[in-house]
Amino acid sequence: MKLVVRHGEGELVVGSQKEFLVLYQRGFVAPEDLVRREGAGPDVKWVPAGELSWIKGSELDAKKDSKRLFGITLVMMILGLIGVVYIQARASKLSHKKPWDKPAAVSAPVNQ
Repeated sequence: MKLVVRHGEGELVVGSQKEFLVLYQRGFVAPEDLVRREGAGPDVKWVPAGELSWIKGSELDAKKDSKRLFGITLVMMILGLIGVVYIQARASKLSHKKPWDKPAAVSAPVNQ
């Protein structure tokens, strides 16, 4: 389904809804630009791009995805911070030990 987009004084024909969505998300098509199907009769009215139902749905999905990504990033940062604090706490204890500071072996006196 081809769509005709009226922007200012010119018109643009977009090959599919998918292409239109990409153009909308990248800012080439503004929410106030008028849209209708190509070949629609003169009685079909132009609709602002921001009011198309499938555009609104994609915007809601994008918001959900960005919230989810933010949550995952925050959790990973907190886990990383906990890991760094744990390693620093363990490293200070281990740095004072030296490999040659092993306890001496117990040996019994040899009778002659």
